[in-house]
Amino acid sequence: MIKKISFIGSGNVASVFAEKFSSVNIDIINIISRNQRTGKELAQKVNAKYYESIDRIDDCDMIFICTNDDNILKISEKLPDVLVAHTSGNTNISSLKGKKRKAVIYPIQSLSKNEKVSFNEIPFCIEASDIETKTEVYELISKISKNIHTINSYERKLIHMSAVIASNFSNFCYIMGYEILKEKNISFDLLKPLIKHTAEKNLNREPRKNLTGPAARRDFKTIKDHLALIDNKNYKKIYKFISKAIIDNYEK
Repeated sequence: MIKKISFIGSGNVASVFAEKFSSVNIDIINIISRNQRTGKELAQKVNAKYYESIDRIDDCDMIFICTNDDNILKISEKLPDVLVAHTSGNTNISSLKGKKRKAVIYPIQSLSKNEKVSFNEIPFCIEASDIETKTEVYELISKISKNIHTINSYERKLIHMSAVIASNFSNFCYIMGYEILKEKNISFDLLKPLIKHTAEKNLNREPRKNLTGPAARRDFKTIKDHLALIDNKNYKKIYKFISKAIIDNYEK
């Protein structure tokens, strides 16, 4: 049973996980971070010891690596041979080199230390090196969520990529709409009911069935008029590309 956890990192993911586990009586032993300010702040919140270097880790049952993906491999090689997990959606479990017991715990949600989320609504994708480790990881995550799925590294990469398209890319489209309106002193608030309505529809049925707009209608005059209104060259290219993709891939 996992009772004592240490964290490598003190950013958003480490902060949210450490505070949540602490709230369900899991002992947070160490916060290890090169950022002294955020590391010490998080350690104080969860009553843990702060260390700047991974050379100093106290006895624990599990170590979470919550860093940039590029650092996971080199960090894991320096850690003691206890259960080690990372939280990346795109990084294979095999990146945890030299560890007999390893796992991946990937929440399909953007986590921010300043925003509260309902953990029971977050899908958690887990993967483990063996059945015993998987059971322990499942039991640990079940303390904070009941929405747990066993997903291998390839499937997790597909989920992560799809999440980037559905969340990050759509958010960039919001940015484009916001900036185009702001430039003409028009409030983005006017689009918020539409954004909310579209998101709600996509939660309840296949997104393809909700596709509307000039490209879906093959309304080429409107597309041409819209392109003439866009001054930003990159935004114009994106509008053209997405419109063409809709026209080429979806029947009227």
